[in-house]
Amino acid sequence: MNDSFLDEILDELLPEELDWADLVRRYPVPAVLLAAVGGFFLGRSHGPSILTAASSYAASEMAKNVNELLGQ
Repeated sequence: MNDSFLDEILDELLPEELDWADLVRRYPVPAVLLAAVGGFFLGRSHGPSILTAASSYAASEMAKNVNELLGQ
Protein backbone atom coordinates (compact mmCIF):
# COMPACT_ATOMS: atom_id res chain seq x y z
CA MET A 1 0.00 0.00 0.00
CA ASN A 2 1.27 3.47 -0.88
CA ASP A 3 2.18 5.75 2.05
CA SER A 4 0.37 8.73 0.53
CA PHE A 5 -2.80 6.63 0.14
CA LEU A 6 -2.65 5.68 3.81
CA ASP A 7 -2.03 9.32 4.78
CA GLU A 8 -5.09 10.38 2.79
CA ILE A 9 -7.30 7.80 4.50
CA LEU A 10 -6.12 8.77 7.98
CA ASP A 11 -6.49 12.47 7.22
CA GLU A 12 -10.10 11.86 6.20
CA LEU A 13 -10.92 9.75 9.26
CA LEU A 14 -9.21 11.82 11.96
CA PRO A 15 -9.94 15.42 12.96
CA GLU A 16 -7.96 18.03 11.06
CA GLU A 17 -6.26 19.47 14.16
CA LEU A 18 -4.90 16.05 15.19
CA ASP A 19 -1.33 15.50 13.92
CA TRP A 20 -1.28 11.71 14.10
CA ALA A 21 2.16 11.38 12.50
CA ASP A 22 3.72 13.56 15.22
CA LEU A 23 1.97 11.54 17.93
CA VAL A 24 3.34 8.29 16.49
CA ARG A 25 6.85 9.77 16.35
CA ARG A 26 6.66 11.00 19.95
CA TYR A 27 4.95 7.90 21.38
CA PRO A 28 5.96 4.90 19.23
CA VAL A 29 5.35 2.15 21.81
CA PRO A 30 1.76 3.17 22.65
CA ALA A 31 1.09 3.61 18.91
CA VAL A 32 2.26 0.07 18.17
CA LEU A 33 0.27 -1.30 21.11
CA LEU A 34 -2.86 0.53 19.96
CA ALA A 35 -2.41 -0.81 16.42
CA ALA A 36 -1.90 -4.34 17.78
CA VAL A 37 -5.04 -4.19 19.92
CA GLY A 38 -7.03 -2.75 17.01
CA GLY A 39 -5.69 -5.46 14.70
CA PHE A 40 -6.55 -8.15 17.23
CA PHE A 41 -10.17 -7.03 17.53
CA LEU A 42 -10.48 -6.48 13.79
CA GLY A 43 -9.10 -9.97 13.18
CA ARG A 44 -11.47 -11.54 15.68
CA SER A 45 -14.53 -9.93 14.13
CA HIS A 46 -13.60 -10.03 10.43
CA GLY A 47 -10.76 -12.56 10.28
CA PRO A 48 -12.11 -14.96 7.66
CA SER A 49 -13.07 -12.20 5.21
CA ILE A 50 -9.69 -10.45 5.70
CA LEU A 51 -7.86 -13.72 5.09
CA THR A 52 -9.91 -14.37 1.95
CA ALA A 53 -9.22 -10.88 0.61
CA ALA A 54 -5.50 -11.07 1.42
CA SER A 55 -5.07 -14.49 -0.17
CA SER A 56 -6.93 -13.51 -3.34
CA TYR A 57 -4.81 -10.34 -3.59
CA ALA A 58 -1.61 -12.36 -3.14
CA ALA A 59 -2.73 -14.89 -5.76
CA SER A 60 -3.54 -12.19 -8.31
CA GLU A 61 -0.22 -10.42 -7.70
CA MET A 62 1.66 -13.68 -8.07
CA ALA A 63 -0.16 -14.48 -11.31
CA LYS A 64 0.61 -11.00 -12.62
CA ASN A 65 4.32 -11.38 -11.78
CA VAL A 66 4.49 -14.83 -13.35
CA ASN A 67 2.85 -13.48 -16.52
CA GLU A 68 5.38 -10.63 -16.63
CA LEU A 69 8.25 -13.09 -16.22
CA LEU A 70 6.90 -15.23 -19.04
CA GLY A 71 6.45 -12.16 -21.24
CA GLN A 72 2.70 -12.33 -21.58
